[in-house]
Amino acid sequence: MIQAADTAQEVIACDPKEKIGRIPSKGVLMLRLAALLAAFVLLNVGALAQPSSIGSEPAGPPPRDWTFDIGPGVVMAPWFEGGAWYRVLPVPNLDLRYKRDTVFISARDGVGATLVDVAGFKAGPILRYRFPRNDWDGPGLYGTGTVPFTVEGGGFLRYDQPWFAAKIELRRGLGGSNGLVFDALLDGKFRLSDSVFLSGGPRLSVTDSTFNQAYFGINATQSFNSGYAQYYPAAGLRSVGAGASALWRINEKLSFVVFGSYNYLADVAANSPLVQGPAGSRNQFIVGSALSWRFEW
Repeated sequence: MIQAADTAQEVIACDPKEKIGRIPSKGVLMLRLAALLAAFVLLNVGALAQPSSIGSEPAGPPPRDWTFDIGPGVVMAPWFEGGAWYRVLPVPNLDLRYKRDTVFISARDGVGATLVDVAGFKAGPILRYRFPRNDWDGPGLYGTGTVPFTVEGGGFLRYDQPWFAAKIELRRGLGGSNGLVFDALLDGKFRLSDSVFLSGGPRLSVTDSTFNQAYFGINATQSFNSGYAQYYPAAGLRSVGAGASALWRINEKLSFVVFGSYNYLADVAANSPLVQGPAGSRNQFIVGSALSWRFEW
């Protein structure tokens, strides 16, 4: 988690041409605001923990030191991972950053910081969140109990070039599922005009047996309560798929984005009775859009 200190802190600037410097006192106040925003993002936004994009902005002049994007959004997603039934949810679009990604708190990209920025490679800590799954969260879950709210902590490594970006994340559940998650993403970047930017590419996710048991397994108690056969999945490939987004900079302050992803559940997940049952599907789609207004200082 990002913690604000009473004294100025040293951070690494996102722009490699900039030297390491101290955040001014106003920056310290902003980090305190950032900590509050991080708590709001972690507790109030119904997004999935799996990253949907690389998370880098279109190439161009670096923004001001601090940027804050806020606006309404909407997402259509399965009731639960592996489910065949969908729901539409309103979600706030919140994104606070210092020097683009030196420090970021985002509904899309999680909570993190860039501690290494060398020759296109960036690395640092990351926190993401996974909302609880209850047995009333859609058809097919009755009798399976609850998987608690999970904060996933770990690190990321990203490589950026003007026309493509690659990113990997390794995270461990801190409570909740307590599972280990590895995600890999590759995006091509396409600038159609000065105001329209496209990105997209393949996705891959690997999870350990603890994660898979929490979200796809059926133990003896769950089997008795739900009627599903017992299932104890091993570690392995969880899903492969693709994601894409389109960003339209309407003006210097206002932006509109549409995004979508498709994930095909691999056998470790797809063999679960939850997915094999009438309320399940190994084909997982997410689509959404958001409007945001940018504040800079």
